[in-house]
Amino acid sequence: MRGKMRQWKLKYDRPAERWTEALPLGNGTIGAMVYGGTIEERIALNLDTLWSGCGREKGNPGKADWEKIRKLLFLRRHKEAEDLIQRDVLGDWTESYLPAGDLWIKLKAQEEEEGEYLRELNLNEGLYQNSFTLGNNTLEKEIFTSMEDNLLVLSLRSTRGVPFDAQLTLTSPLVHEIKKGEEPETLVLFGQAPSYAAPVYYSCEDPVRYEQKGLSFCFLLSLCGEQGEIYEEKGSLQIKGETKLTLYLTGGTNFTVDEEDYIGKDEDWIKVLKEAIQSGERKGFACLKKEHIFKHRSYFERMELELGEKENGQKTTTTERLIDYGENEQDQDLSALMFHYGRYLLIASSAPGSQCANLQGIWNHRLRAPWSSNYTVNINTEMNYWMAESCNLSEFHTPLFELIERVEKRGRKTAESLYQLEGWVSHHNVDLWGHSTPVGYYGQDSLPSVYSMWNMSSAWLCRHLWEHYQYTLDKEFLEKRAYPIIEGAVKFYLGYLCPFEGYLVTAPSTSPENLFLDHKGEAHAVTVASTMDISILRELFANYIRICFILQKEGMKKEAENALEKLPPYRLGKYGQLQEWYWDDEEAEVNHRHVSHLYGLYPSDTIRDEQLKKGCEITLNRRGDQGTGWCLAWKACLYARLGNGDRALELLNHQLGLTHEEEISTKGGGTYSNLFCAHPPFQIDGNFGYTAAVAEMLMQSSEGKIVILPAIPEKWQKGRVKGMKAKGGFTVDFSWENGRVNNLKIMAKEKCRLMVVCNQKEETISFFEQNVWIANEHGFYQSMQE
Repeated sequence: MRGKMRQWKLKYDRPAERWTEALPLGNGTIGAMVYGGTIEERIALNLDTLWSGCGREKGNPGKADWEKIRKLLFLRRHKEAEDLIQRDVLGDWTESYLPAGDLWIKLKAQEEEEGEYLRELNLNEGLYQNSFTLGNNTLEKEIFTSMEDNLLVLSLRSTRGVPFDAQLTLTSPLVHEIKKGEEPETLVLFGQAPSYAAPVYYSCEDPVRYEQKGLSFCFLLSLCGEQGEIYEEKGSLQIKGETKLTLYLTGGTNFTVDEEDYIGKDEDWIKVLKEAIQSGERKGFACLKKEHIFKHRSYFERMELELGEKENGQKTTTTERLIDYGENEQDQDLSALMFHYGRYLLIASSAPGSQCANLQGIWNHRLRAPWSSNYTVNINTEMNYWMAESCNLSEFHTPLFELIERVEKRGRKTAESLYQLEGWVSHHNVDLWGHSTPVGYYGQDSLPSVYSMWNMSSAWLCRHLWEHYQYTLDKEFLEKRAYPIIEGAVKFYLGYLCPFEGYLVTAPSTSPENLFLDHKGEAHAVTVASTMDISILRELFANYIRICFILQKEGMKKEAENALEKLPPYRLGKYGQLQEWYWDDEEAEVNHRHVSHLYGLYPSDTIRDEQLKKGCEITLNRRGDQGTGWCLAWKACLYARLGNGDRALELLNHQLGLTHEEEISTKGGGTYSNLFCAHPPFQIDGNFGYTAAVAEMLMQSSEGKIVILPAIPEKWQKGRVKGMKAKGGFTVDFSWENGRVNNLKIMAKEKCRLMVVCNQKEETISFFEQNVWIANEHGFYQSMQE
């Protein structure tokens, strides 16, 4: 740790009235949304492994005639090919991420007049604090989800020593029962997840069903007081005459990766929950809080970012700052807060040992959540982790790797049964169970292939494994975990590619969720060799070849090299834009939210030719600056990669517009009062994408090269960064003023040479004699041993 870091907080002067005003806590396993009520407090609860279903096979039982489908596509008979895919390829929906329940604390003081009020979330500490006045009593509340223990811990105390009475209740929208615990101050909620929960966009008679056994879940709750009486009554805990109350809550499900079917034995996981409660009670609130804050700070304060001068507006509420920002866009401090909030949310929703952050991280209050709150892997899940490595949260990337390993296991069966190929494959949706088959068979829209017939996610996910190695240089990880998975994906795509017009192409192929127009003006989804497909494969094969060199393995290197040479090139279309499809077809929607064909520019860096970069810029201009939250973030990343920081900031500013819209829309974007990003509704990828875009504006790195301030906006004249990570195992600190770097420190993990681009100058430095270089605005002037 590097001295005391500034405290970053979200502040409010009234309780939340809706879920998107509540404040998020999480330790990766338990998620909580705290409303901050006075008379009645609501804390919405989530568990990272609480999903519908039991992992059953959901693929299409038919036999796809791939040769016929490809022949039709080569002849541009798209409709016939799409009909065959709908009938013989597409399968059932993924499972759904579910809300677990709510914790209610009702103070028996309804007639008391309310006075001063404050609630805030400390991002540095992962600590929620709330103070309010009721009549002649002032109460203070502190809540955290421990990063050290699997516990939500709450303290409620009367600062004036005035006793209070309260009632505490647990509820759940799922099938459940509440029992008195083994001690009088305890409650137990046992629940059952449904065997099926249909997506909200699929209309059916019985969307939530309990026909087969799904996962079991449980909450254990214990209360400790100082002077009052606590007892159970009709499924609630009654508190009388208390001045200080401490609550310990833990929860979990019987999902386990240790069993073939992922279902654990009840006695095992319930025992673990009981031990967590007992451990918490032994430690007590003060010890738990101290341990939690120490561990949370050790993650959050690895990296620092400050922009401009600290704003006087810090005294205003977060909501007021959002409203003011929408009017003048001058609060650089709010941009920095939003950056840190993304890092906070990753810590809270993707801690090591927990599950991968889904569409809503770990927070969901709807039984049928938008898009099932699953893992949408044609952009959204990947965007969740774009900033994990560069923003110094590498181990929070690991839950994604564990999900990839489960998907790979199922994906081998999918490759064999659906495609009759070796290796593994996954499509555009994934769930807790490792779902790998295409969805959409029951789609009630006109052309479900537009989202479902996309089998490139397995290749895209592989880039995260490679990127983890690039930042950490963890050769054991590369050899034992990454290499087998990446080689399995390479094996599948080498089999999937087919010859066409002198190239090796993907067929069928789509550009995620976008349609093109044929010569008759009819809209279609399925074609051959979309630009995104080829971009992803170009990167996958190149990375695999590089890995084989590092690990001194022959593997399928020659086959990958041959295929790489035969992939179609990037092409510029009639408007000068980068073509989205093999043929220069018109988009059905020019302003479509997905910019998939720009994958080679960002997150990849395979587009380096200046003419192609110009084609990417024309594409972005044609797409426009509107879009969903994650769409705006991706465009900002793309403009940052093009070196246009001002345009990137414009998009991020647009994303920071205050919204209350919670209905599903493919346009809009914006940010809710609690700084959750809106699709709308809430999708966490917008938050993570915002952080990634800011990081990309501050520093860009590739193998052997770092660029400092590659896309700094005119408005960000002054700032400082500490603890940022670069590819090659580097840690970088720097500050700037008037758009020029005035201090720079680079620390290396291994002996190497590095090209540094800073203040429009290039310099190559060597780390063979020392592992630290320091520079000022005039250039590198000192080296030393760290």
